[in-house]
Amino acid sequence: MSVDVTYELAGKMTRKTYKSYSRAITSMRKWFEKNDGRAIIYRFNSKPEVIETLCQLPVSAKSETSFYQTRAWRTLRLTVLRESDGLCTYCGSGIQHGSVMHVDHIKPRSKYPHLALDISNLQVLCEDCNFGKMDNESLCSG
Repeated sequence: MSVDVTYELAGKMTRKTYKSYSRAITSMRKWFEKNDGRAIIYRFNSKPEVIETLCQLPVSAKSETSFYQTRAWRTLRLTVLRESDGLCTYCGSGIQHGSVMHVDHIKPRSKYPHLALDISNLQVLCEDCNFGKMDNESLCSG
């Protein structure tokens, strides 16, 4: 699905269309490395997303998608869910209570890629606890 991006620099706006979100992110990364402006991403069925700095961009749109599709991740995820009895590490909620369960990286993959498939870096969280955890993390520190 195509993605439109509007680049704004010194009051001038330029709009470009990309074949995929991944290509848009790659292009915006290159643009932000050379320019001090802002970009607005328009995706189908999503609100426009304003990006004002390079650090607001995802580390890699391709790797975010492909990692979670790998056999290694899916196998490890299933193992972690089975070993936890499907209960949230934080609040103890589980699928029996109607909770959606997530396997979470304790140390984020973006900062610790070598721990991405380390079972000791994984925990089971219900959706509420996982999203609450993400809200409290600094996505762009430094």
